[in-house]
Amino acid sequence: MNVDIKARKRELRSELIAARARLTQEERLARSQRVAERLDGLDLLSGARVVALYAPLGTEVDATVIARRLRARGVRLLFPRSVVGERRLAFCACEPFELVRGPLGAGEPPASAFETELGDVDAFVIPGVGFSEDGFRLGRGGGYYDVTLKQAARAARVGVGFDLQLVPTLPQDPHDMPLDAVVTESSTLLFPRSPTT
Repeated sequence: MNVDIKARKRELRSELIAARARLTQEERLARSQRVAERLDGLDLLSGARVVALYAPLGTEVDATVIARRLRARGVRLLFPRSVVGERRLAFCACEPFELVRGPLGAGEPPASAFETELGDVDAFVIPGVGFSEDGFRLGRGGGYYDVTLKQAARAARVGVGFDLQLVPTLPQDPHDMPLDAVVTESSTLLFPRSPTT
């Protein structure tokens, strides 16, 4: 990884996490609700039967609001579990209340939950620290989602965040995977995917 890119990503992470932390709990919940409402109208998710969601970590968009709305539409929800010794995520079906604290600090499916083949996932709804107006995501720096998304090429990739997490551009590494959409509380950005991504 280029040293300048790594340093810029680290700087941006600090700035954006601090900005998100300034939102009150009530503001985060209200904005999360609006994100969930916008997802309801997103064509990329309209026909999805299996959606890989996430357990919110810290001040991320509250995925429990999204989970309730998807469940009401009959969608099968999967949640990520970090794979020990590998830089990838395994997605398993479980209920949000069954999640347990994983090694990376986020809620994960229990060990008893079986891994679903990535080819069965119709869409990923992905958190991030930041998102760019040209369809890229700044994560926490582990590269787990990038590796996983590369292995699930047919699935839609939808990033969710707050308006304050949206920036014009992000520093990029060759392994950074582009998104199909970014949804915030007041905007939905769509990005046509090239056949190679």
